[in-house]
Amino acid sequence: MIPPDEEIFEVEQRIAQRRGQLKRHSREAAQRAMQALASPAALVGAAVLGFLVSGAVGRRQEKPKHPERRKSDHSKAAKATGFAGILVPAAMWFVRAQWGSPVRAATALLQKFQQRNAKASPPADTRADASRDAARMSHP
Repeated sequence: MIPPDEEIFEVEQRIAQRRGQLKRHSREAAQRAMQALASPAALVGAAVLGFLVSGAVGRRQEKPKHPERRKSDHSKAAKATGFAGILVPAAMWFVRAQWGSPVRAATALLQKFQQRNAKASPPADTRADASRDAARMSHP
């Protein structure tokens, strides 16, 4: 027979192992879900589903009696919104694939911009600055 202290220790060890396994499995499941949701196929499927639903809802509603001028304005805005709705998720998928997060993307772009500006600016003439400073000090 196992003494109670050893048995309690073994049970606690098993519980600790299972908790660790549960955390690991939940993290892996979350990563798989994010990869599946951010995949190009999922994004394309969501866009297609959105167009199908909006088309079905648009056909069911009665068309309001507006002048022709207003209809064309609304259709242009709707087309622009639909186009933006396709581009934004695709851009976010690309940003996450390249840099991991929008913050990292912004940081990387800012560093590139700063490096480009540093290369484009000519080096300062230190002799002219020194003579200018000396002239200012001599005249109160």
